[in-house]
Amino acid sequence: MKYILALSVTVFSILHTSCRKEGVEKVNQDEVWVDYRLVYSEELDSTYSRVTFKHNGKYGPSLKLSSKSLLTIDGNTPFFNAGFMWYQTVFKGFNSSVEFSYVDLDDNTYDNTIQILNSIEVPNIDTIYKDSTLYFPWVGNPIEENEVVWLVVDGGLEDKIPYISIDSVGNNGLYIVPDSLSALPLGEISIHFERWYQNSVDGNSVGSMGYGHYISKKRQVKLVSN
Repeated sequence: MKYILALSVTVFSILHTSCRKEGVEKVNQDEVWVDYRLVYSEELDSTYSRVTFKHNGKYGPSLKLSSKSLLTIDGNTPFFNAGFMWYQTVFKGFNSSVEFSYVDLDDNTYDNTIQILNSIEVPNIDTIYKDSTLYFPWVGNPIEENEVVWLVVDGGLEDKIPYISIDSVGNNGLYIVPDSLSALPLGEISIHFERWYQNSVDGNSVGSMGYGHYISKKRQVKLVSN
C-alpha cells in the first residue's frame, strides 16, 4: 500500500505550490484528478476538510475551479487558498465523516464520503533508547485494511523529520530499531502518531483519491543511550 502524502501540511504545501497553476476550464474535464482529505489535529482540536484539483493525475499541475463548477463540503462552499491551491473548510473539534460533492463543467457529479476510521494516541512514556530495539505500542485500535500508521519523531533536524511506518493489519504497535533514529542527537525530542485511512472514492477516468488523517498530540520525551 503506497501513500504519497508527506509528513505534514508543510511538505504537502510544497507539493502544491511548486506546480504550475491553471484554470480547470482550460482542460478536458475527464482529466481533472481530485484529492479529498479529512484531517484532524488533536493538538489544535480542529478538523480540516480539503480538496485539491490536478491535471491528469496526482503529480500534475494544480487547478483552480471555474465559477461554473460546483464544490461543496457538507453542503457548504469551501474557502479557496490560492497559496496552497486547495479548497478548505475548518471545523472546531473532531469530525470523523464529511460529505464532498463536486460537479464539473460537463455536469458530471461526484459525491464522496471521506471518513477518519480510527483515532490514535502516544502512550504515557518519557524515555526512548536510541541504541536499542523497542516495541512501541499506541493507544487505539489495531491497524485495519487500508490504514497506515506513522510514528513521527522531531528532534530539531533541519533537513527532514524521521518517521517509522507500519501498515500490517492487526498490529497495535511498531518497532523502533537503532537505525531509525541514528540522525538524531541525544536529548529532548517530540513524538506523535499519524494515522491514515485510504477511502474508496468516485472519480473520472484519471481517478481520484481520499484519505482520513488523524494526528495525535505531541509528547516530549528524552532520547538516551544505554
